[in-house]
Amino acid sequence: MPDPDVLPPEVARCSVAVDLHDAHGDLAAAFAGLAVPERLRDAVRKRHIEYLAGRWCAREAMRARHPGHAHLAVSTRHDRAPAWPDGLVGSITHTQGFASAAVADGRVVRSIGVDSEVTFTVERARRLGGQFARPGELAALAGGAWDEAVIATAVFSAKESVYKCLHPFVQEFFGFHAAEVVALGADGALRVRLVEGLTHEFRAGYELCGRVVVTEGHVHTGLAIGR
Repeated sequence: MPDPDVLPPEVARCSVAVDLHDAHGDLAAAFAGLAVPERLRDAVRKRHIEYLAGRWCAREAMRARHPGHAHLAVSTRHDRAPAWPDGLVGSITHTQGFASAAVADGRVVRSIGVDSEVTFTVERARRLGGQFARPGELAALAGGAWDEAVIATAVFSAKESVYKCLHPFVQEFFGFHAAEVVALGADGALRVRLVEGLTHEFRAGYELCGRVVVTEGHVHTGLAIGR
């Protein structure tokens, strides 16, 4: 599938559509050379497909821009985040039939966070908004190019991207309310500000800039910290 344009050109991307309801397809053939880790062996088939599709995208992204690393597996860390080969940074996302990975040279990019979400319904946005948005955050973003369901989805997705981007530095869990989205431009510009201090470097007030792309049925966000 086309890669959502949410990251700078120095980041390699690969995206794919998968059928999560395929009950009989040969996963070993479709994702040759990849295997489901032991911790997921008893998970449902849908979870197997999502995992393999994400790792397949990671391998293809490396093959496209970093062929010397393409034979290396993207394993899983103790915190379940992807463990990238030495010298590379990256991020993986998957949601209901869509999977994507982003990879970059660690000498150029310090960290990446990408996330894709199926667009919320208005009912879901209103029901769950308080769980991931700070008081007044969604209202402050209203009145622009997108409706409230897209805005809520973009805020949720952006915070997932923030977590993936900063967790390698923080090394511990932090919640949705540690950051707030302060700008969602009609041109896709995304700006997120930390409300809580996470490390000596990533203090309250630190801002990350990225992009948001809205496609039919999905909202995609991406953030990258350069060198």
